[in-house]
Amino acid sequence: MSVKIVVDSASEFSYEEAKALGLYFCPLSVSFGDTEYRDSIDIDNKTFYEMLEASKDLPKTSQVGPFAFQEAFEEIVENGHTALAITLSSKLSGTYSSARLAAQSFPGKVFLVDSLSATIGEKILILYALELTKTIDDPEEIVKRLEEKRKKIGICYLLDTLEYLHKGGRLSAAQALAGSILSLKPLCTLTNGEVEVIAKARGAKKGMEKLAEVIKTADDYDPDMPAMLLYSGNDPKGLNKFKELYPDIFGKNIDSIPVAVMGSTIGTHVGPGTIGLAFFKK
Repeated sequence: MSVKIVVDSASEFSYEEAKALGLYFCPLSVSFGDTEYRDSIDIDNKTFYEMLEASKDLPKTSQVGPFAFQEAFEEIVENGHTALAITLSSKLSGTYSSARLAAQSFPGKVFLVDSLSATIGEKILILYALELTKTIDDPEEIVKRLEEKRKKIGICYLLDTLEYLHKGGRLSAAQALAGSILSLKPLCTLTNGEVEVIAKARGAKKGMEKLAEVIKTADDYDPDMPAMLLYSGNDPKGLNKFKELYPDIFGKNIDSIPVAVMGSTIGTHVGPGTIGLAFFKK
């Protein structure tokens, strides 16, 4: 018996990537009008961003339902294994609640971890979990270690536009207009599972300076744990510019850090042009 990991698509694993790593994949959904698409199954990132930029109205995102988790759990348990679901923050989505509901049908066979993160913060926790399953068979021990490590995740991302926050009702028209005129770029993080704006800069270059400052002050970076860069949209020019300006972070070449593309779950709300970084602190 071994521990098999179940993930949601907010972790920025594509369906194919998850499958190659032996992960069980449960997609969130995004709807344009009356048409619903399962993230990374019915729609890929390239198509999603093309549709997002062409759409007047913001698409709607939907959590993973209990049935999808139940199917994954059932397959794992029937094959004689134990399931471990790692989800995006319960404070951002009902996906964790769906997993918890589905787990009730498999007492002692399914374990859950609320990542209290999303996107690449969630992804690096899952990568750490994969390493743990190579040497540890006890799911309770794995859960314990993951819950300790999730407190150590540092994640920060820089938004390029306020348009999508306005479309989603998170900013008023006046706030969005003022931000556009001033070319404001918010720098955000996740604190206790919730989004927090930690700084604002005027212009992309100043925003990148702020992002670099946050990274440089993270003197407790753990080089033995996964780290990851991120961009949203179909053009990585923002991330490429950041890498050009700051070729070395944490004392290593920035090109040595893997890159993920933000999918529809969070991409719906921040739009294209966002860049970010996630890492573990000691």
